[in-house]
Amino acid sequence: MEKFMEMAKKMEEMSPEERKEMVMKIRGMCTCAQCASYNECTKEKNELAFCATGKSECLVQMKECICPECPVTSMMGLINTSYCMQGSEKELRGFL
Repeated sequence: MEKFMEMAKKMEEMSPEERKEMVMKIRGMCTCAQCASYNECTKEKNELAFCATGKSECLVQMKECICPECPVTSMMGLINTSYCMQGSEKELRGFL
């Protein structure tokens, strides 16, 4: 089974508390705040880990995308980019 699917299945089987801990781990590894597209609005809302949480509530202008270099990408087996503008990996793969 593909890495992302394995991770998604594991997360579905977790308790709400375990899932929250996993999201906090992902947020801790997240590099969104270093991206040139990350702006004052996303910073004020403390938005991170768009690959897991979905697109930003803020208007984001694409200046750069560092998703491919993010450690979460390899850990979770992600294949998409520009999550802040497009949505989570699950959404982009049509699972939601």
